[in-house]
Amino acid sequence: MNGPENPADFSHSFTALSRNGPYQGDMRLEPIDIIEEREVEQPRRLTLASTYAIFICWTLFSVFVYSHFSQLGDANSYLTGAYDETGDARTRFITLIATTLMGIVHVDLLAHLVYSLFAASGVCYLITQAKVHDRYRWPLLAILLLPNFGVWASVIGRESLFIGLLGFFMGAVVGYLLKRGFHRLLLALVCVAGMTFIRAPFGMGAGLFLLMFLLYAWGPRTPLSAGVQALAFAAIATIVLLAVWPTVDDYIANDVLPKAKTFFTIASDTTRTWINIDTTAGFFKSLWWTLPLALVGPTPGEVMARPVMLPFLLSGLTVVLVLLYSLNVALRRSPRGIVRKILVLGWLPAVAVMLVSYVPFGIYNPGSGIRYASCFLLFLILPSMFLSGLAAAEDERFVVDPHKRPHRRG
Repeated sequence: MNGPENPADFSHSFTALSRNGPYQGDMRLEPIDIIEEREVEQPRRLTLASTYAIFICWTLFSVFVYSHFSQLGDANSYLTGAYDETGDARTRFITLIATTLMGIVHVDLLAHLVYSLFAASGVCYLITQAKVHDRYRWPLLAILLLPNFGVWASVIGRESLFIGLLGFFMGAVVGYLLKRGFHRLLLALVCVAGMTFIRAPFGMGAGLFLLMFLLYAWGPRTPLSAGVQALAFAAIATIVLLAVWPTVDDYIANDVLPKAKTFFTIASDTTRTWINIDTTAGFFKSLWWTLPLALVGPTPGEVMARPVMLPFLLSGLTVVLVLLYSLNVALRRSPRGIVRKILVLGWLPAVAVMLVSYVPFGIYNPGSGIRYASCFLLFLILPSMFLSGLAAAEDERFVVDPHKRPHRRG
């Protein structure tokens, strides 16, 4: 009998008797490949239930733990209607929502949960539109699990409303890039209007991104690289800035800087009374150190004076790492073409606007600054959300029925 002398030759096959052709008194042993049927490994996705659970846990932590060490911003004032007759229009609007909600649920915790679930719904919409999966989950989870984000996203305040709108906005633009749809464009416009009303500088940053996004989604294609176009837009922005500089200078020097210092130089172990920035030129010249300091939050010395700030120091360092990671995604890992141009010429300028406008409110008191920063932290991971949506659009696991037996190719 003819056949392989070494049994190892059959490690990936079995033998069968072949009687093809006339029978000559011997049998030929022919290997026949075994077709192994393997289940297609499904993508690891961030579920909506787990996202809602994260926000609910943050609400419980904020109300029952964190509130014993620090104030929950203006939440109590909103609940009690302290701003009914004072404050600007947006403050009175938030107060109206909070007092109306309190009149319905009658329990502080439930009122906080309503705000928290609204913020969670925005994030869940983003997860659904971007089909967040596999490695793209980690930047989002890095933000959702930060105390800098979670505490303020889960209680009554401008921050939770802004975060909810930002989540819906990011989901709308990612979904529009992949599948278009007028309802997504309309949702994005409504969200920009709402964010501008709640936190004007951050909302305008989102509006700038939407403008550039639509320019590349609708506008004519050009062979010019993102770098060349960036130089062109920088030249245009410089001309516009020079034209409006007197107004900008007056607004920053006589409105923003005095207001920020007045609001945030209160008696506290973490108040930075040694900082004194009172001119527009001084503000921009100091960005090289004020921006990192505002973004990180409390320093090691301030943590020593107030140990409860340690988690926020670690969170601030994580935020810096997430920002650096997103810059790498936008500049190097994003696919060339329209997506890279949207990120480099839309997302990057929008992030710059948000970060620069945040500095006056984050530099004088890290505790108050953390609350302000929570509004835009989600926006930092937009490049990963775009890549997640693009990867899912090309991944057959998102279009093949997972319960259907896969076919072997070739």
